[in-house]
Amino acid sequence: MEPILSNLESLVRPEVRQLVPYEAKYLPQCIKLDANENPFPWPAGMREALYIEDLALNRYPDGMGGDLKMAIATYTETSPEGILIGNGSDELIQLILLTFGGLGKSLIIHPPTFGMYQNYARLTDTTVVPVPLLNGLALDIAKMLEAAKSPEAHVVIVCNPNNPTGSLFPQEGILRLVKESGKIVVVDEAYAEFSEETLIPEIENFPNLIILRTFSKSFGMAGLRLGYLLGQPETIALINRVRPPYNVNSFSQKAGILALGYLGEYQSQIQQIKAETHKLHEGLSQIPDVVVYPTRANFILFKPADPEGWAEELLKRGFLVRNMGELPVLGKCLRISAGLPAENEGFLRAIREISTGSTRD
Repeated sequence: MEPILSNLESLVRPEVRQLVPYEAKYLPQCIKLDANENPFPWPAGMREALYIEDLALNRYPDGMGGDLKMAIATYTETSPEGILIGNGSDELIQLILLTFGGLGKSLIIHPPTFGMYQNYARLTDTTVVPVPLLNGLALDIAKMLEAAKSPEAHVVIVCNPNNPTGSLFPQEGILRLVKESGKIVVVDEAYAEFSEETLIPEIENFPNLIILRTFSKSFGMAGLRLGYLLGQPETIALINRVRPPYNVNSFSQKAGILALGYLGEYQSQIQQIKAETHKLHEGLSQIPDVVVYPTRANFILFKPADPEGWAEELLKRGFLVRNMGELPVLGKCLRISAGLPAENEGFLRAIREISTGSTRD
């Protein structure tokens, strides 16, 4: 008689047992202001151009993504050899840690920040060394450099602008980490198109600098999962060793190429999103007993007196926002990303109702 396995969890790796699955709320009936997406539709003609492409979907995609890398190289003014494309930023974070992290090595992060850094560290047996932000908002460069002195420290990740705070860290501080840490420094620039600041020009000067970018935010392609790394060719070649073959599908590759041909249209959307973010920031700032943090991204972190109550009341009114829970130093906060103009007006009406305790008719 075949043995019956009664306890599957006993076969699971210990670090996986500790993980809590990432479960994003999917409520299509709600106005989504929780995921930092571009709310605008693709530029006119782009969708049609993608659909009429003669894509051989019965064949594997270009495993190296040559045409997409050429388009990205033109956009970023870098060389194609210094580019690695991935199935969203998440895969690229994992590839970085598979290359430079692992058992006996550590990753330095600055909480509060993007939660997937820590998750992929655990999955790759990489120890996480947190260096909390000063006042919850500013990099503690001195302590990060001190942590980087450890021989186990191999990677430092800086999210700039930072998610979830929206903080834009001064470039000189990040470059100090690059110059003085002696470790791989990854700068996650997922929201750089909104901040209009980047360290891409510094790549040629530092082999340990890697820039992480995505098409999910400003280019409105969150549903297609497409990201890329920029670095010196020798650095990118090391990470390419652990990249799965055909990791980016043909449809996403072609969509990325097309998107980079509509830069004028996307720049117009970015400026609209920045203007809407400013309106939301001003509106929130006018509500009593609400702390609103400065932002250089397309989202706003804020702290009402009763975050859980606000999130619940907003959901009743059809607005899905991100409840960030308890953040280091800052406490319990909510995060909202800019929606379409009418959606943002509705949100501001809703928070005025909630703050005064009034209800809808």
